[in-house]
Amino acid sequence: MQKMSRLEGSKEVRRVLNRFGVDLGQCQYGVYGREICLTGYLMKTDGSEFGGQEIEYMIHEFQAILRGYTVRGDMENWRFSSDHIASLGGEEEEVQEESSEEAA
Repeated sequence: MQKMSRLEGSKEVRRVLNRFGVDLGQCQYGVYGREICLTGYLMKTDGSEFGGQEIEYMIHEFQAILRGYTVRGDMENWRFSSDHIASLGGEEEEVQEESSEEAA
């Protein structure tokens, strides 16, 4: 499989974020090497908050489209990676994902 360019990777990340209704005015993203990085504040375009399960689905979507990439979110309200999700504000919510190696 041919490695995707940084521009192509960023385009795919933006598509996923748009599909999930992420407010891109609050969330910044980038693709560095084989890592997808999200920073800022994670909220929907309608102003509502995301739940842990929605973030889990978003991570799976990133990994389905950008195979072999890891995901890292260092947000003001969430911290997550390809195998861990933790809420930093409001209600306490933590979701543990199975790693991609265990799922295979």
